[in-house]
Amino acid sequence: MISEQEPVRVLHIVGSMHPGGMENFIMNLYRTIDRTKVQFDFIVHQSGDAGYEKEIRDMGGRIYALPRLTAHPAANLKGLYRIVKDGHYPVVIRHTPNALVAPQVITASRAGAWAVCHSHNTTDPKKLLHKLGKLLLRFCKIGRFACSKAAGIWMFGKKECTVVHNAVDIGKFCFDPEKRARIRREFSLEDRHIYGHVANFIASKNHTFLLEIYQEISRMDERAAFFCIGDGELREQMEREAERLGIRDNVFFTGVRHDVDAFLSAMDVLIFPSVFEGLPLTLIEAQAAGLPCLISKAVDAGVKVTDGLITWKSIDEPKEAWAADAAALYQSSAGRFPDNRDCQQEAIAQAGYDIRKLVKWYENYFCTEASKKQNGK
Repeated sequence: MISEQEPVRVLHIVGSMHPGGMENFIMNLYRTIDRTKVQFDFIVHQSGDAGYEKEIRDMGGRIYALPRLTAHPAANLKGLYRIVKDGHYPVVIRHTPNALVAPQVITASRAGAWAVCHSHNTTDPKKLLHKLGKLLLRFCKIGRFACSKAAGIWMFGKKECTVVHNAVDIGKFCFDPEKRARIRREFSLEDRHIYGHVANFIASKNHTFLLEIYQEISRMDERAAFFCIGDGELREQMEREAERLGIRDNVFFTGVRHDVDAFLSAMDVLIFPSVFEGLPLTLIEAQAAGLPCLISKAVDAGVKVTDGLITWKSIDEPKEAWAADAAALYQSSAGRFPDNRDCQQEAIAQAGYDIRKLVKWYENYFCTEASKKQNGK
């Protein structure tokens, strides 16, 4: 049982804790929250030394590895039940892009926890299985979180849910000319026009099209250089694609970086041609940095929380049109003010994306739910 002296231990279920939008959001919360009140533990199906696991353990978090639900459902659910039961977890939160995880949410609830399903996307390729899981969730007594209204509808239909914004440390991401200069020196790009992208290498991020856009920009702008920040299963394939397109020397595949804030200051334009998205954390961070963004219309419209930084474009439009718009953004904004970009902190905070305000709500929510469990309610 939980004593008054111990923090409430909240168990998060995720695929892995390798850097990515959803994982970065969880870690932003974890780093900022009062860990004397709320402590995070994790169930993952992909474990290793990479990513955030060492940091989690250093902050007092526990990590449990279970086989993947879709590959070994019985072992996954049995293991989940035992972890929740033996650990006396009062609250379990499943972060997910789809409703395939409904059995996990139900299992956590049956093991005695207040179970929360947190929707992080607005669509997913596994649509049929998602619909089946969505039917199961409809009849569950659970907490319902979503990164946006659209993500809530995708996961829960007409059921009421709480929008939990992908909040950031706004001050950390504000434009910094010293960070800009440092990154440009590191890659010997002091006098270049830098276009960039921040995301894991997965199909939904549309890296093949991104590289085609980069190729077109390079034909229009001989001083252009490009960042691809992140890692993932498609990275090697995309490196080969950049070679095939003849732009490999100008595309920098950085892998996972823990100084994305500095890269956003170093860039001149961010390009985000996703096939589908929820509400990406990167785009909130980019707006905090005052960085012009050219993004897919597939991205949730709620991502626009500032004036003059977001330009929308359909991925059905040709690469030439995307490249022309990206170059125009450089010329109209970044090219004129490379060392002085506004950070619209107040607008971002008012839209609900201030991590410090969110963690206070988080602390109160989970402490309240834990108290209910402790008192048998």
